[in-house]
Amino acid sequence: MSTLMIFFLLCGAAATALFIAGYARGVAGALRSNNDKAVDPDTSGDLDAKWWMFGAAVLAASTVIFLVGVSPVFIYLGPFLAMVTAAANGIAFFVDKSSDT
Repeated sequence: MSTLMIFFLLCGAAATALFIAGYARGVAGALRSNNDKAVDPDTSGDLDAKWWMFGAAVLAASTVIFLVGVSPVFIYLGPFLAMVTAAANGIAFFVDKSSDT
């Protein structure tokens, strides 16, 4: 196996573990708060607070697509960006204040 393949396998395994652990935490939090009347379902402020993250994701994806056209070596950035996105989704479940116990 090449060093690059080992790197991607390790990154993929870490991203998968983070995503599954975060998903399990999110599901447990949702089940716990299912009948909780104290939970505020208002999410109107979420877009105002996190708009820059969406913009960064679009910019990163556009940059990767552009760079693949510049040189074939950048073809590896696409899968790496997908793994980073999966890991970030898993981390978001841990950062979420509403799923705290």
